[in-house]
Amino acid sequence: LPLALEVVGSNLFSKRIEEWKSTLDQYKKTNKVIQKILKVSFDGLEEDEKRVFLDISCCFKGHTVKEVEDILSAHHGEYMKYAMRVLVLIKIDSTNCVTLHDLIENMGKVIVRQESPEEPGKRSRLWFHKDAVEVLEANLGTSQIEIMYLDIPLYEEVVEWKGDEFKKMENLKTLIIKNGLFSKGPEHLPNSLRVLEWSGYPSQHIPSDFCPRKLSICKLPASCLTLFELHGSLKACVVI
Repeated sequence: LPLALEVVGSNLFSKRIEEWKSTLDQYKKTNKVIQKILKVSFDGLEEDEKRVFLDISCCFKGHTVKEVEDILSAHHGEYMKYAMRVLVLIKIDSTNCVTLHDLIENMGKVIVRQESPEEPGKRSRLWFHKDAVEVLEANLGTSQIEIMYLDIPLYEEVVEWKGDEFKKMENLKTLIIKNGLFSKGPEHLPNSLRVLEWSGYPSQHIPSDFCPRKLSICKLPASCLTLFELHGSLKACVVI
């Protein structure tokens, strides 16, 4: 943020108020110069810290500290549980929720989008619901996807899929579906999953080929399950 302020200040220095307003309107449309300077802070992070920052900026802004720490621990390993507390780019607000400035959040998302500008299925993280739905409905998933965070607005249509689209996502570690209607339940879930959260899980059973040996967090509130039996050491299991 100080670097961003330095850029804005040097650009607006000695200009009239009318020019300030016009220039700031342009900043709302494009922050390319600011993003380039902000990225210096990101480039200075260790590789593990970069992964944590991208996870939070893309998927977990606004979540409680405990929830984020549990997910990071499950996804990356116990040693990463408190990694976000040392990141100067990440803040914890008065309600004990993880937050970060909009410019910094956008920088993280831009970095991930640049992994594959035209093909969302080849990115490491999916959070924008239209990208995720496109990947599921067109079966465009790949082994590059490690996190899928899906929160579909209530007015959107049902996700029309075959149910086996997760087969291509063999490195998917975290699958979180906060909201969304599906035409059918999943016929396959990756054995690589560490975190499975699916509100309104749309099937009466878990796929028979799912072996949750790596699963640490499992939350399936408001699900359609009639039988729930998973073997493994789960830190959390919520079925309502």
